[in-house]
Amino acid sequence: YGQLIKTIFICKYLLNQPLRKKINTQLNKGEQLHWLRAYLWFGGDGFIRKKQESQQQITAGSLNLLTNIVVLWNTVYIQAIMKELYLNGQQINEEDVEHISPVPFEHINRLGKYDFQTSYPRHAHTGLRPFRS
Repeated sequence: YGQLIKTIFICKYLLNQPLRKKINTQLNKGEQLHWLRAYLWFGGDGFIRKKQESQQQITAGSLNLLTNIVVLWNTVYIQAIMKELYLNGQQINEEDVEHISPVPFEHINRLGKYDFQTSYPRHAHTGLRPFRS
């Protein structure tokens, strides 16, 4: 029975181009998340080197927490940028919004110097740091 359902799905997949596009879009988003996690996991060559299960869970949980922090940070700034564009009178195409992902990580500095100054200029209505041009 399971093979029959899989065969029917494969036939639908091959015959329906919008379905293929939708599935490939979701697969790409999943791959972006894997790339982010690989980027954040720069020690240990992607292997958990702890022997105790509790230590392994702490390591995996830390990676999950860090990944969620990056996704949340990106989401907050994407929403703020979209709101600012809207307030400036620019139209936001809903089809374009579908292609925005909160997973890019090119702006994340995982190595090097960190600056935790609180004196950065902030947007008056959001409290966020200024956007890049």
